[in-house]
Amino acid sequence: MSSANQYQGDSRGHTIQTVEADGGQIVLEDGSRWQVYEGFVGKTSMWQANEMITVTKNRDELFPYRLVNVHKNESVEVRLL
Repeated sequence: MSSANQYQGDSRGHTIQTVEADGGQIVLEDGSRWQVYEGFVGKTSMWQANEMITVTKNRDELFPYRLVNVHKNESVEVRLL
C-alpha cells in the first residue's frame, strides 16, 4: 500500500462541514474528506458542524494526521481520502 495522500491545505482555522458515516468520516469546510480510525468513531460521532478543527501530523503511517477539535479538546487519528 502506498503512502497516504498529502494534505495541502492550511493546518489551522478549519470548521467541520459535516460528520458522515456515523462519525467514520469528517468533511471540513475546505472540502477535504477524512477517514477516522475506527477506535475514535465514538468521539467523532458526537462532533458537530461548525466546530473548530486544527490538522496536525501523526506518526502512524496508515493514519498520518490528527484532527484536533478545539471546541471539545479532543483529537483523533485520520487519513485523507
